[in-house]
Amino acid sequence: MSAQTIAGYRTLLDPRSMAMGGTGAAAATKFNASLHNPALIAFNRGSKPDRLYLSASMGARELYNTDWEESLNNFQDSNIVQDYDRLANPSSSDAAEVRDVIRQMNLEGYRKDETTVFNLLVDTRPVTINFYTRRDIREMTTILNKDEEQFATLINGLNGGAPAVGTLEERLTSTVDNTYVDISEFGVTVATTNVISYNMPISWGFTPKLVEIRGSHRAESINTYNPRNPPDKQVSRDFLEWNVDLGFSMLMTESFMREELGLSGPILDGEWIFSFVGMNMIPTDFTPYRPENASRTGPYPGTARAVQALYQFGVAHYRQNYMLTMDIDLSENEVYDFEGLTRFLSFGGEYFLRDDFHLRAGMRINMAQTSEAAKDKAILTGGFLYQPHGFSIEAAAMINEVEIGGTVGLGYAF
Repeated sequence: MSAQTIAGYRTLLDPRSMAMGGTGAAAATKFNASLHNPALIAFNRGSKPDRLYLSASMGARELYNTDWEESLNNFQDSNIVQDYDRLANPSSSDAAEVRDVIRQMNLEGYRKDETTVFNLLVDTRPVTINFYTRRDIREMTTILNKDEEQFATLINGLNGGAPAVGTLEERLTSTVDNTYVDISEFGVTVATTNVISYNMPISWGFTPKLVEIRGSHRAESINTYNPRNPPDKQVSRDFLEWNVDLGFSMLMTESFMREELGLSGPILDGEWIFSFVGMNMIPTDFTPYRPENASRTGPYPGTARAVQALYQFGVAHYRQNYMLTMDIDLSENEVYDFEGLTRFLSFGGEYFLRDDFHLRAGMRINMAQTSEAAKDKAILTGGFLYQPHGFSIEAAAMINEVEIGGTVGLGYAF
């Protein structure tokens, strides 16, 4: 079961999380808890101890709006840059026209993700343990406007400042960038549960994990990039290190909420779970392939990508026939490709239509306050769980105006 291991990656590809809007800090169950909140695997014991759970899942997601390719082809076919160079006396308005065309294409692109995951969970006492392996792949093509400063200088020169040297076509630095990131992970989640005052269970857990990231970053001029024949990947292989996730959860009882918090009424019905999670507690970065002594403005920019710590708060409310949950990122997260910042507020719910069949739905909203936030604005999600005779079959889908994704998972309990 996949999850948000690297801040900004947000593939949303494990079936439960995708179906419920990306939530999981307080609502993850069994094996999918490892990468949402390690503490929750200990909240999900079976009817008998010492049980084994096996699961596997795979999914895909893509940005299906391909306007970027049309925009790029229109730009190249228009010869707007060459036409500017042929003008005998170009004006600042001519330069502004070229600048605006390039500016409008900035950050347009295409992205696809895929994930495969395998889990083995041992539900025993006094601890619950989950072994998992995961592989996430992201491929992305993005138009980057790198010429704002150059156009400001050019327009200033045409208005009486320093004259520009050389043709505009020779001086353009804007590029189309191909990024490939391959994340492989092996982790072991260990969690335990204790009971404190008011008979409230609390759980804490941690996941030490070995992470390998291989990356490729190729850049080519927007004047010459061919969408039908992109450059080959050149993948780095030098990032392999340990990291750790931490989680804490508490189930609040009716007596605690009534006597200590002074609450009353229907809000006391059912169960409330509150969670805090810290993922990737050892922040670091990695660098895609870059030849030694290569220029950062060349075809292999080799820009370092952040692997940030991610902190989340989550709450889940369980009733007899349904549950509702909410997660919020506690800080804005830097995205290591070119999509800006993310800070997600996620809502989800599950309706227990039958003991063996559940319906799920949710929504995620990016609340990052930045002019270049990620394309993930608002995403609607849905899915189901069917679990006959120890088997579990899960499926989910997500969609918004520019993205679509789906995932399936299979599991078995011994």
